[in-house]
Amino acid sequence: MPAVLGVTLDQGAKVLVKTKGKTVYLPCKADGLGSSDYIHWYQLKDGKAPSRLLYISERGVVTPDTNNPEAKDFTVDKAKLYDLKLSTTQESHAAVYFCAYWDTSSGHSEKIYSRPVHELYW
Repeated sequence: MPAVLGVTLDQGAKVLVKTKGKTVYLPCKADGLGSSDYIHWYQLKDGKAPSRLLYISERGVVTPDTNNPEAKDFTVDKAKLYDLKLSTTQESHAAVYFCAYWDTSSGHSEKIYSRPVHELYW
């Protein structure tokens, strides 16, 4: 994936199929982040707008988004800083997931989404 504003995001494999009760890791590799940059993870369910699950600082601080009721089900893999971890998968987790970088250095927010995205389905 080409760099945008010096930041590259890569999510690796496109589709994951899991069954209930499993643990799944969704990779997001980020390079070129500065000390005040954040990676955001989003969930996209059929017929709904994307909803942020959490965001992660360059230093590894994870902040869940309280507006998404499923955010409590997700965390990050401490060994791979930006990889999303979902323990005990449920059918309600069926969705498309993607990580994004927000550039706020220019005074306005600019979203840079990674491709491809991950899809969990049953």
